[in-house]
Amino acid sequence: MMLQTMRDNAQSWVAKVIVGVIVLIFALTGWESISRFTSDEDKAADVNDITITRAELEQSASLQRRQLVEQMRQMGNDIDPSMIDENLLRASVLDSLIERALLIDAAQSADLQITEGMIDQLILSTPDFQANGEFDANRFDAAIRNMGLGSRMAFRDLVRQELLLAQYRNAFQATAFATPAENERLARLENQTRDFSVIEVPLQNDGIEVSEEEAKAYYEENTQRFMTAEKVVLETLTLSRSDYFDEVAVDEEALEALYQREIGNLSEQRRASHILFEVNDETTEEEALEQAQAVRQQLEQGDEFDALAEQHSDDPGSASQGGDLGFTARGDFDEAFDEALFALDVGDVSDPVLTTYGYHLIKLTEAKAPDVPSLDEMRPRLVEELKTEQVERRFVEATQELANLAYESSDLEQPARELGLEIETVGPVERSGGEGITANPRIMMAAFDEEVLVEGRNSQPIELDAETVVVLRVKDHQQPRQRPLDEVRAEVEDLVRYRKATEETEQLAETLVARMRSGEQDQQAVAEQLSTSWERHEAVGRSSNSLPAGLVRSVFALPRPTENEEVYGQVRQTDGSRWLVRLTGVATPIDAAEEASNEAYQQFVSGQTGDQDFSAVQEHLREQAEIERY
Repeated sequence: MMLQTMRDNAQSWVAKVIVGVIVLIFALTGWESISRFTSDEDKAADVNDITITRAELEQSASLQRRQLVEQMRQMGNDIDPSMIDENLLRASVLDSLIERALLIDAAQSADLQITEGMIDQLILSTPDFQANGEFDANRFDAAIRNMGLGSRMAFRDLVRQELLLAQYRNAFQATAFATPAENERLARLENQTRDFSVIEVPLQNDGIEVSEEEAKAYYEENTQRFMTAEKVVLETLTLSRSDYFDEVAVDEEALEALYQREIGNLSEQRRASHILFEVNDETTEEEALEQAQAVRQQLEQGDEFDALAEQHSDDPGSASQGGDLGFTARGDFDEAFDEALFALDVGDVSDPVLTTYGYHLIKLTEAKAPDVPSLDEMRPRLVEELKTEQVERRFVEATQELANLAYESSDLEQPARELGLEIETVGPVERSGGEGITANPRIMMAAFDEEVLVEGRNSQPIELDAETVVVLRVKDHQQPRQRPLDEVRAEVEDLVRYRKATEETEQLAETLVARMRSGEQDQQAVAEQLSTSWERHEAVGRSSNSLPAGLVRSVFALPRPTENEEVYGQVRQTDGSRWLVRLTGVATPIDAAEEASNEAYQQFVSGQTGDQDFSAVQEHLREQAEIERY
């Protein structure tokens, strides 16, 4: 665990920027320049001279919401997006945007500079902008469109900000250091182990009643929690490359020409045998030629080629097979070998032929004419190939035409009519997406884009994949509404019941800890009261993964026990139940100098120190900044 953490902290800031850019591509945040003029109604916050707009906040909150839902699903937990506290989510996202704005402002005030060459190099080296290992302008532009950025310059501004932030952060994190004494002290703490016992206090949820007054009070205190989700009904036009295959025709002359090119590439196959007389340090070229000529005379006298190959050939791979090399095509061997082989008739043996290996006697044992399929046999594949070329051009043209029509039209009627497409209605669907086309994050980002959602415009063409492009508009925007208490009563009562249960559980745990500290109740009595038993754990380290991480952290946060006083604590579990902890021993290695002198460990400690320094800088920036939330 320690070594892994060291490796994680050893990544260069340039690598982190590249990863950040890739994340931006896939996350599709669609941020434009963070600093721009806007009215107070459109502001989410002002940070010194930088404005964070409501559009940026909503877009970032939408992304965070989708990522949260997806992470929960990957962990095997289904989550209802409506259960996410929207106020808490937006507050958290706004805090992150404010933090980013503070750092950008500080980096600019420090007069840090990012050259155009640095931006160029990063863009050119990003794999997502490459095809066959080379930068591809079309892929670059497609990625920018999918991110919701208006131009290459907007993307360059975003990259410039990321590089600027990384440079500013690196100024603190990469220059930090720790003394040998600090390294050794931390090594001792890192390798410390603890002995303790734990017992579980189950959630006290039996017999809990919720009164009408309690339910009503909770509902009124948390009205934002019981809102319906914001939804949209969409109209979509889908342009599919495959739809154009039936619309294009193949010229018979072009088909015949392609067929002739295809069969022209087919070649005769010849089966050859050879006897090799190798030229090497022991045998000169003249000696090898003399050997070849001698064996050639034996062939003329009626000796068998197979037997002579097995006896004389310096090619061990074929000699045991009578010199057989199997079927070959022109170009498989050395040029001189090929010329000699394809000049022979079946059964003939060549004169000695010199190649880079030595002299060969070559025999043509069998010739096989190429298997030439008929035009009818190849027609389906050739037709598809010719159609694909035409469809590609037609699809690109139609995509551009769709973009122009969608921009110029107030709805999707005209684009549908001009291109022969069908308008499909989807939804209502929430910001987090749904099934089918709305499961695609690009679709939902476009649907809740301010121009589409608020101004009622058609979206730009959205490239779902290489075969499909979609344009959409919002047909109906369903604003969140307050759900009445009667509709959510069961949910409210469950929440109140759970809150009361966790409070009772915490109170019981605190009472039991207080009794054990005072000696009023011993461990055995506590175990009998809880109808369970204590579990003992010995020599547990900080990085132990055999126990819940929260429990281990809490155990290591307890003070060291003394001879006259035992140490107890209580820890909340994720389900609201509690652990009671009795710390019995702490073991610290006496000599940690060897580990502390390890270069990787020193880098790790320096990295931790740098992180702390940077956190202190962030705190100072927050204290000095002029921040106004709207």
